[in-house]
Amino acid sequence: MRFLPATGCRAAPARPAARRHARRLRRAGALALLLVLAARAPARAEPHEPAADDAVAVLCGIVEDSAKGAGLPVPYFTRLIWRESAFQPHAVSPAGALGVAQFMPGTASERGLADPFDPAAAIPASAKLLADLARRFGNLGLAAAAYNAGPTRTQKWLDGQGDMPFETQSYVLAITGHDVEEWRAATPPDSAAPGPVEPCVVAIGKLRLARGPSGEPAVSGLFAPWGVQLAASFSKGSALRAFARARHDYAAVIGDRQPFVLGSVLRSRGWRPFYRVRLPAQTGGEAKRLCDRIQAVGGACAVLRS
Repeated sequence: MRFLPATGCRAAPARPAARRHARRLRRAGALALLLVLAARAPARAEPHEPAADDAVAVLCGIVEDSAKGAGLPVPYFTRLIWRESAFQPHAVSPAGALGVAQFMPGTASERGLADPFDPAAAIPASAKLLADLARRFGNLGLAAAAYNAGPTRTQKWLDGQGDMPFETQSYVLAITGHDVEEWRAATPPDSAAPGPVEPCVVAIGKLRLARGPSGEPAVSGLFAPWGVQLAASFSKGSALRAFARARHDYAAVIGDRQPFVLGSVLRSRGWRPFYRVRLPAQTGGEAKRLCDRIQAVGGACAVLRS
């Protein structure tokens, strides 16, 4: 990540490159210490205690420097990284995306990223990838779509050969404030309008309020308007393990379908986030047919609107 002894003599001003290098080293050391402290912290620690806020501040420094280095707007890149992982360096998605920037292993290898769980490497790599996607597709909205759905699927959608996933449509809207169809037609006029540059830590504060006390994205995975729920728990890990058992037991029906996870606070269940793992479906009828097949082989499921 980007992360002089006192002598009684006035030091000569450091060169800009040297100052940047020193700043990166300080941030790297600070993040390493914070991650160690986080690993030792009690499992039931509150999500907004000072140590967590300090870690976010360190990550924000890397996000801001990486965005500027790649020519990306800081608020745009902040929202994208938050949407990917809620600034959690060790996040793992149900689909297998890794780290704070949620690189799939194949993409990480292609981009020369040795350790997706290292924010010092993953965040700059993410910024460079987005800049490359923006040059390829012409604007930041389509770059975000390609980051989420993949360049191949995005290009096929632009060529009229497929649909843009509902999850990606929501993703682009949340990050840019514009629908992906607007980005397809042209760069929205106000997307390039000058405005106040919102610091990363300020943006994160607003995003936390929007997402609730868990600090995690409300939805991860291939979100769809309907779902077949197979597992639920106050522990996201427990819910995903229960889903994995269901996938193993009913593999003939579930196959390689990827789930999405809804995490939210249900007032009837207290203030802890409650996680529900569902298989995506575009219609209620599609969800019911899938659930009926799972029940026919002895499984339990529920059809629910997302």
